[in-house]
Amino acid sequence: MNFDRYSGRNALCIKERFYTYDDLQKMVWSITKLIKTEIPGRQNTIGVITNDEIETYASILATWFTGNIFVPLNPRNPAARNNEIIKIAGIKCIMTSDTSDIHSWQTFATKILNIKKLKKYPSSPLIESWNDEDILYLLFTSGSTGVPKGVPISLMNFKTFINSFISYDYEFSPEDRFLQIYDLSFDGSLPCYVVPLITGSCVYTVPQDEIKYLYALKLMRDHDLTFVKMPPSTFAYLRPFFDKIRLEKVKYCLLGGESLDSSLVSDWANCIPNARIHNVYGPTEATIICLIYEWIKDRQDKQYNGVVAIGRPIGENKVIILDQNQKSTGSHRIGELYVAGSQVTAGYWKSPEKNKESFFELEYNNKIERFYKTGDLAMVDKDGDYLFCGRIDEQVQIDGFRVEIGEIEKHARDYLKINNVAAVSFQGTQKTTQIHLFVENEPEKINGLKKYLKLKLPVYMLPEKIHHIKEFPKSSGGKISKAELKKLLGS
Repeated sequence: MNFDRYSGRNALCIKERFYTYDDLQKMVWSITKLIKTEIPGRQNTIGVITNDEIETYASILATWFTGNIFVPLNPRNPAARNNEIIKIAGIKCIMTSDTSDIHSWQTFATKILNIKKLKKYPSSPLIESWNDEDILYLLFTSGSTGVPKGVPISLMNFKTFINSFISYDYEFSPEDRFLQIYDLSFDGSLPCYVVPLITGSCVYTVPQDEIKYLYALKLMRDHDLTFVKMPPSTFAYLRPFFDKIRLEKVKYCLLGGESLDSSLVSDWANCIPNARIHNVYGPTEATIICLIYEWIKDRQDKQYNGVVAIGRPIGENKVIILDQNQKSTGSHRIGELYVAGSQVTAGYWKSPEKNKESFFELEYNNKIERFYKTGDLAMVDKDGDYLFCGRIDEQVQIDGFRVEIGEIEKHARDYLKINNVAAVSFQGTQKTTQIHLFVENEPEKINGLKKYLKLKLPVYMLPEKIHHIKEFPKSSGGKISKAELKKLLGS
């Protein structure tokens, strides 16, 4: 971080209050000194409660400067989930600016450090050196068993991503202004604050208790933001207002974390006439982003079931598509997407059995490479562009027919002219597989949608029921949580 070089420039804008690089530096040094005094050694797992405040960002940086492992703890999570993360990660201490955040947690931590009113420490304490194998952060994703999976990302993983990302035809300068809409427990947040702090830019954060899409629009409009990254389902809420939105200062718009609807991005492009639009793809296990597709307005976009292509690997990433026997599918045939390279994690945290299921050594260009099995269905075209075709766990068999959930969602979006629809498979009372379709905040259109789907889909693909839902449940990354929708059906 170039604190001294950018000392007087704004580093963060949080709730309309600006903090300079000098403000951030002094807080980072104070927390760094506290950690070195209270927690001996390095590579300790340190929990940081992720509030929208300068203290949280300073704590993350201080954790890294002391050679320790950042573990985000979302205060909006149920206490039971955070307790599980603390236990699995073996967290040595928790840093917070508000101890009331953890009053209901049965913490296994050895220390609780209140960072709200630390004495300013003006000079730089000794910064720990790092090895490429050292773990930088540990994120927890949903596990199929109900127990969160820990994904450790090393310095090598993250360094490779940062170098690949910044060198991917982007031009950043201290004059840039970045949107940070994600919860800090989601890996999509990292490029939204690490990249700007490296390049001397300013980060504009969206408070987690605000209506995200409205607050993000306000920041983009009032502060002329130049770099915007968000999930498609977030800006889809703005669709009724697209004809009134014009954000001419946006240079780059990255959309990822969910499938990107072709008609939605086509309409959104009119709102950001000077921006380059990229659809980005990358599981947490492969460090944030490993494929990018540039969507260009006056070019026929590549798509599958109305979902925009995910493009080509960036940097050192290697991608292959294999069938059930781990044989190459060739072009234009659907299979499972595997990723290899220096961005892929060394394996799940303390989970050797899960590692055996998810990581494989395979031959690639006459060399043995270690691949991560993503669980995503994809195919590659003759140009080398990859198209996302859904999830393996969303491809179901009904009456002997293979059904792709994404195809049902595509036709629903075509009729409703909205992006926020979600189809899920569900085991009925007779143990038969059913498809249920959820539609957000469009109750008056459900009857028309039923008639439309009958014209477009074979009988076996028709949803058992179409449900109206006022607002979709979301993950910390802003994605529609299909797991929560299935729970609603179960209840």
